[in-house]
Amino acid sequence: IDHFKSINDTWGHHTGDEVLKFVAATLSKLTRDSDFAARIGGEEFVCMLPETNIEGAVVFADRIRDALRSHILEDGRLLTTSIGVSQYDMHGTTITQLLNAADTALYEAKENGRDRVVVAEQLPGTAGTG
Repeated sequence: IDHFKSINDTWGHHTGDEVLKFVAATLSKLTRDSDFAARIGGEEFVCMLPETNIEGAVVFADRIRDALRSHILEDGRLLTTSIGVSQYDMHGTTITQLLNAADTALYEAKENGRDRVVVAEQLPGTAGTG
């Protein structure tokens, strides 16, 4: 969630908790039975989409971003999010490698203006066939 600390600092932790609940409910609505979504700390969430290729994951991430933008904060700003995307084999073969790749892409999204989806860079020597 972009600028989550400022939400807590400006309107208090109750409002921050409501935003977290909205994000969790949105992810629950958008994921399929085969998918997995969880909060992994602070304002960060992870979605695992085992039946989805990288292109589909980007579409899904944009769907999340669009759905969250429907939530208007108390000062009139839209709730925005930056998302990093990684794929098994293309960006790693362990959970740690995949999370690290997605996290690196997430920080790239934040550094480039936030409210965007960035795909991790492909590891050298990987097929990346999806």
